[in-house]
Amino acid sequence: MNIDESTSTPITTTLERSKDVSNCSEVKCCCGKLCNGLRGLKMHQRSCRVIKGLEQETFEHQDINQSYDDTGQFDDEIDFSTMPDIKPGVRLPTSDLDWKLANDFFVGELPIADVNNKPINVVVSQMNLIIYDYFYRNFGPVKNSNSSIFVTKYKDYSKSMLKSSLKALKVSNGDPNEIRYVAKALRLQIRKDNVSSNVSIDHDKQIQKNLWSYVKQHIKLSASLPPNFDSSSCTQFFCSFFRSINPSKSFAIPSWIPALSEPSVPYDISPPSYNQVTKTIRRMKASGSPCPLDKISIIPFKRCPFLRSYITAVFNTIWASGEILAEWKKACTVLAHKKGDTSDPANFRPITLESIPLKIFTSCLRDSMFAFLKANDFIEHKIQKGFLPQLTGTFEHTAQMANVINTARIKQKSLVITLLDLKNAFGEVHHNLIPSVLRYHHIPDHIQMLIRSLYSNFQTSIITDSFQTPFIKADLHYNHCGR
Repeated sequence: MNIDESTSTPITTTLERSKDVSNCSEVKCCCGKLCNGLRGLKMHQRSCRVIKGLEQETFEHQDINQSYDDTGQFDDEIDFSTMPDIKPGVRLPTSDLDWKLANDFFVGELPIADVNNKPINVVVSQMNLIIYDYFYRNFGPVKNSNSSIFVTKYKDYSKSMLKSSLKALKVSNGDPNEIRYVAKALRLQIRKDNVSSNVSIDHDKQIQKNLWSYVKQHIKLSASLPPNFDSSSCTQFFCSFFRSINPSKSFAIPSWIPALSEPSVPYDISPPSYNQVTKTIRRMKASGSPCPLDKISIIPFKRCPFLRSYITAVFNTIWASGEILAEWKKACTVLAHKKGDTSDPANFRPITLESIPLKIFTSCLRDSMFAFLKANDFIEHKIQKGFLPQLTGTFEHTAQMANVINTARIKQKSLVITLLDLKNAFGEVHHNLIPSVLRYHHIPDHIQMLIRSLYSNFQTSIITDSFQTPFIKADLHYNHCGR
């Protein structure tokens, strides 16, 4: 079955009798079974589970198209009074002494005993407030550079115009952020002219020497353009974008898929320890953007040992309860321009910025599940290469493809390579498929409860330099599905 993206109408492909099929002694069904001629094929397809699954999927897609509401009216689903409180960024210490003083301050202001004696939502709210206020009072806020305004202002400037503008800004003591932006744009323009004038470049040698340096010198990194639509259009689009299609759809593992054997190594359902939390925090990038709702980055957790102890105690309480805090299920989404008209929200890639403690918690949860799957050999390593610890992504697949290309070039053979890029690959996975997959891999009920809580009542606000939307509920239905 194929689906035409232009009409979203299912197109089913039927099997037709052909001369070749009628003359064959054996015919293979789409499920892989060899049948005795066309008659045997037809008899088999009456009970073929794969054929029935395709027919069921066809009716499900028809239900999707009939139930989908594209009227654009979502006002009843949005509480316009729940606007996000965006905090300004804060500066952080630069010396070891200042970080030691900060750690000592948190020891006095955040008693770990409060984690067990107070409601956990109150504890986390106080923790966020104390951390933010300390850095705000002692080191001040970070001023907004308004880089999107500079992008729009200087996007059509030539090299000579950039030089004149930079000189005028320096003479008039202009905005330092604008001076830095214009100077960087001028350097990129000069580098581009130098590269285009030099035709005798050994690209292979430069790539082997330093790939990232080569990319910066020879590949144009276009600046992200700001959106050219208003808050109302943005809200309407993302209400539709986050709306679950066919929310009652259920998934059951087909019987023809072999069941996994019972795990030989039990799942360690104990909460993450201090060492596990510390290892996860140290592995996270310091350059990661904090959530605009609390503006707490990963750096304080890297530099303050007490905060790691405190957040470990918080994780233990949440892990035992099986419920994720409602405060952690509110986030902000920024838009990165991909291509095309900037007045169309579909031409922007949404990037959601979640709370840093939630990222640490989910990383620990992921590590515990991976340890269980790896210990019981539930992962097909011959196929799955990406998103696995201690593996460099799809390096092996890329090396194999490079070897095939090189072999074809040496032997002067023709070669066709097809690369498939699935549109919204992660977003297209129906969330009701998750519980079936978890049960199939023998994930304990308590871990399933934590994951179910992650996908319940999640909200996000779309923020740009010119507007911000109310919190939009991501309609991620997570139903219990039979095996």
